[in-house]
Amino acid sequence: RCAHTQSTEPQLAKDEQWLETFDFVAFTDDIRILGKQLERNQGKEDVDHLNKMVAWSNMCAFSGIVTMGFKTNIFTAFLLSLWTFTRWLVIAHH
Repeated sequence: RCAHTQSTEPQLAKDEQWLETFDFVAFTDDIRILGKQLERNQGKEDVDHLNKMVAWSNMCAFSGIVTMGFKTNIFTAFLLSLWTFTRWLVIAHH
């Protein structure tokens, strides 16, 4: 066989073959529409909730940084980990 006649396109795994017929443009449009709807439905309660989560996150950061001067302890590690977690997963999500 000649190497030039073989397909160079990667074959999709069986559980990924749905991607061949998936309408990415329509999906993208649906996500944008949903995002706009959710944004329109946000109100003062949502903003207040987000501000409360930011304040708690900041308190974890402050407390963790302040207690870093003490000997190694689980409390400091927990607070700094919780701060990082809330920043990346909770606040960025909102």
